[in-house]
Amino acid sequence: MPRPVPAPAPWPGPGGPPRLLLLTDRSQLSLGRSLVGTVAECVEAGLRAVVVREPDLHPRARHALLAALARLPGLVVISSRLPDPAAHGVHLAAHQRPGRWATSAAGPVVGRSCHAVGEVRSAAAEGAAYVVLSPFGVSLSKPGHLPPLPRTAYAEAADAGVPVLALGGIGRDDVAAALDAGAHGVAVMGAVMRARDPAAEVAALLARLPPTRLPSTRCPATWASRTRGPTTRFPAAHLTPARAPAARATRARELSRPVDRSAGPPAPPLTRHDGAVDERTARDDARRPTRPDLT
Repeated sequence: MPRPVPAPAPWPGPGGPPRLLLLTDRSQLSLGRSLVGTVAECVEAGLRAVVVREPDLHPRARHALLAALARLPGLVVISSRLPDPAAHGVHLAAHQRPGRWATSAAGPVVGRSCHAVGEVRSAAAEGAAYVVLSPFGVSLSKPGHLPPLPRTAYAEAADAGVPVLALGGIGRDDVAAALDAGAHGVAVMGAVMRARDPAAEVAALLARLPPTRLPSTRCPATWASRTRGPTTRFPAAHLTPARAPAARATRARELSRPVDRSAGPPAPPLTRHDGAVDERTARDDARRPTRPDLT
């Protein structure tokens, strides 16, 4: 008898996998920029999902970074290659094989990097919630890594039944070509990480992408039952560019509240120059007394 095909992993947020996925690389940030602060600005611009790479960080520091990002309102945080309890899910490399935690319908959201249509079909059969198919174009982040795929590959991959995001050399001017080729959306790293204003780049990318349907309910019960606290809310004001003015107004009101300084000054931010970052540093970098915890 043929093996049953696993159900796709549930997406822990409204609307299903987003049209824009950000991959992090703090080494590409402008001098002095904080990774958590940069992602927070992108969330206010409408970002809904991020894949955290940063493989050089100590495991404790990387866990603290994931936990800090997971507290940002409305953001789905995915850990690259390594499952982490602080993240909402894990993104697997092309060579990694999913374990029982990856394919279980009750497990974390799983994404997969793919470099061929056959790999996309395999990922769909294994129950991936989304795949990233690359390279779409010439990547400045990974020069000479692989030749760009033919555009027809994205139309073929779309038939596998899993959302396909185009990655590699993607900028705001490449979004239309990726969608025309058959991609569900785009995954971006360098164009945002290297930008002088990453949030503005995110807003420009989202303006060129079709909106993701956002139901007016809380996140699915299957995910809420796995969180460490009450049901996580995903405020619509932080999910679409159209709601950005509301998000700014909310933030302005919250910034006017008094801040408790009894704990002393915050630790230095997590920037591209921090070789070793302990848990307190990463936590304090993201600690914004104006933002509610989502743990």
